[in-house]
Amino acid sequence: MYDDKDLITINAAAFQSLCASKRFNETSNRLIESAYSDDGKGLIVSAEDVILVYNLRDGSKAKPIECKKYGVERVEYLTHDTCLHSDPNSGIIRSLNIPKKSYVKYYHGHKDKIKAIRRLPNQNERFMSSSLDGTIRLFDIKCHGENIGFVHMGSTPLIAFDPDGILFAVATKSQSIKLFDIRSFDLGPFLNLKIEKEDDDEWTDIEFSPCGKFILVSTKNEGVKWIDSHTGKVEHNFRQHKNPNNVPLRASVSDDSGFVMVGSADRQIYVYSTETGDVTCKLPTLYPEPSHVVAFNNHHQFLMTSLGREVVLWAPHEEYVN
Repeated sequence: MYDDKDLITINAAAFQSLCASKRFNETSNRLIESAYSDDGKGLIVSAEDVILVYNLRDGSKAKPIECKKYGVERVEYLTHDTCLHSDPNSGIIRSLNIPKKSYVKYYHGHKDKIKAIRRLPNQNERFMSSSLDGTIRLFDIKCHGENIGFVHMGSTPLIAFDPDGILFAVATKSQSIKLFDIRSFDLGPFLNLKIEKEDDDEWTDIEFSPCGKFILVSTKNEGVKWIDSHTGKVEHNFRQHKNPNNVPLRASVSDDSGFVMVGSADRQIYVYSTETGDVTCKLPTLYPEPSHVVAFNNHHQFLMTSLGREVVLWAPHEEYVN
């Protein structure tokens, strides 16, 4: 790890210098999803019946939070001390105080298990969730656990907020993306993007680029798509990484929107250039199965997290920083 005063320029050389600075394997459970705190200095990871907690200021781990009664699947930070999580079986979202390891509130409304939980950028009071019941719900922590907004999409939706938290995207059926204004989303989408596809890739996650001009689409197959958020044009379909067993992947995009990172089944994490679509570099991993989650930390200098058999924190090696 390194200090905040060590400023790192995001470029190909910086990615090529990334190394696994910390590895954590304190559980044999399946690692499911990760989330950063708003300031980028905290990390949580869901692992079936436990939430793993890390301090990214010094790369240390805290005592895990046991969730054996309900189980845990989707996770999201709400405040520095509070997170949200779903369970594998119901549509309930629970708010958890991390230091006290106690529940604060339950959020009801979904009729089936949760697909995604996303906090509004730059806000600690509102979040959105999507479910296998085909609905999207907006919650406010100041209300009594019931949603304050609702949209029925008809099929399981993937959701993502733009960097300003004003617009959100909804992807359905691995072929279309609808854009909504959070201030009037009950009126329906203001833009429908029909994506021209040349494959049958099943979409697993969507994410706005930090610049807001593109949407990154992760899949269960070998394609990761870089889509223009205004036109729906597929600018790049990154396909050089390997995913023969159709593992649901979650790729990530760098803070400057210039690079996309995704795990691969050939013991590598691939880093692509969003300008050219080419592979910038490959980062070696220990295991043959792909790192199914790769997450760039857009708030805390030049750090990256990957989930595979272990939680791995990536940072430039000391020689590069110095």
